[in-house]
Amino acid sequence: MSGDVKEPETQELPILIRLDTDRTDMKKWAINTDGIQERFGAGLCQAFGIPSTCIRVDSIDSDEAIINMCIRPPYGKNVVDSLNGTAPDAAVRMQAVRKCCCDFNANVESITLGEFGLKIEDRLMDPRWNKKYAWSNDNPDEGQYWSNLIDQGGKPYYCPSGWIRFGVKVAKDDKEFDANWGNWYVAYHGTRGENASKILTSGLRVSTAGCFYGDGISRAYVSPSIEYCGHPRYAFPWKQTTKNGEVRWYQLVFQCRVNPAS
Repeated sequence: MSGDVKEPETQELPILIRLDTDRTDMKKWAINTDGIQERFGAGLCQAFGIPSTCIRVDSIDSDEAIINMCIRPPYGKNVVDSLNGTAPDAAVRMQAVRKCCCDFNANVESITLGEFGLKIEDRLMDPRWNKKYAWSNDNPDEGQYWSNLIDQGGKPYYCPSGWIRFGVKVAKDDKEFDANWGNWYVAYHGTRGENASKILTSGLRVSTAGCFYGDGISRAYVSPSIEYCGHPRYAFPWKQTTKNGEVRWYQLVFQCRVNPAS
């Protein structure tokens, strides 16, 4: 899943590769045996179809089995499009990436683009719908803001101020989205970061136990309030350290649409 990807055509794009600690010899990566770091970077460049010196290894975290890499502009866009499935040859590129990792015995668990600590799943995200939400209209560069409620399917939709939205691929364009879900209510579901990949690949699964309903009755818990769903009890915070050593805290809340007939 793509993270906080800013301008990959003009800025360096961080890429974090997490390996399987049980099946990977991290020592050879850490001490750069036989120049494995440079050779792996060049192999990924070839897989993504970009010049061979455009990916560099910044650091190796042996304890966490993480390779921190960076992609030179403007080629970050090629990588984003390949991993998100929006490039015309995305399927071929992904196959080449998998082969490259296999050739280097890099048993990849996940790939993260940008400075955002969630796991990638191929072709699940749609950066066209990424958006920042501001606290006021004073500075438009801080994001979108509205003070009054929006009527969404007959229910109020308030500005989720202070949050950043990362678009999930559910439709090919806005017309298809509106045709399917344009009149559905907006609601939120807060969860832990490690659940993101499961929800994106299999959906928000219903439960048959919990508050307010008898056992055996299917239910999923959502709220029209992002502040409620953003409570740490639901959206459990996690910490991520950037390549510059800056510590950032994140929370995850899914923005959902609710069928009025449900």
